[in-house]
Amino acid sequence: MQIPEFTLQHSQQLSAFLASRKGAMTLPQSQGYLFAIICSPEPLDVHEWLEQIIPDIQGQLEEQMLFSFMAMYHQISEQVYETGFKLPVSLQIGADNENYLDLHECQQWCLGFVHGSQSYVDKLMQAGSLSVELKEALQTAYASLGFFALEPEVIATIAQKNQLSDAQLSQQQYELMGDFALGFAELIEIIAVQSGLYTDEEDSWN
Repeated sequence: MQIPEFTLQHSQQLSAFLASRKGAMTLPQSQGYLFAIICSPEPLDVHEWLEQIIPDIQGQLEEQMLFSFMAMYHQISEQVYETGFKLPVSLQIGADNENYLDLHECQQWCLGFVHGSQSYVDKLMQAGSLSVELKEALQTAYASLGFFALEPEVIATIAQKNQLSDAQLSQQQYELMGDFALGFAELIEIIAVQSGLYTDEEDSWN
């Protein structure tokens, strides 16, 4: 199957489709989720990740919609392993002509990331053979990439403790997310092998 390039039209189609399906992820949430599973040492088949994004999916998707999902998956995978990952969260221009993060999109992306990564991150963190340094690196990366999944009240408290406005903290965390996202797949690969739970030769969990 020739996978098309992921376009704005695909994005709009998927966003509308997901909004029409009860219990489905939002588009930003599905992008965070796909990023997490693409970085995972436990690859999922197409039908497995589609069932997570659209829990009540019945039968086969229309070919056009399936192609759109595949194009999105391919774009994220290509960024993760080849061109450098870019967070898909948009910036909004305020009345003062300053750029502001779409915090709802940030939250949705992070919720998807946590949903897709929590099980394998927990498994790796429990590996007895993993060094303290690698565990700390994993914990830091996971916390950063899932930051906006925290409750707004928690984020506000963190901002206050660091003598920052909510907007300043959000901008800092967004920039950190971008940095951690660039190397997350490589970090997971290193940790998975070091953990003893995963080997390159078997290409599966022990």
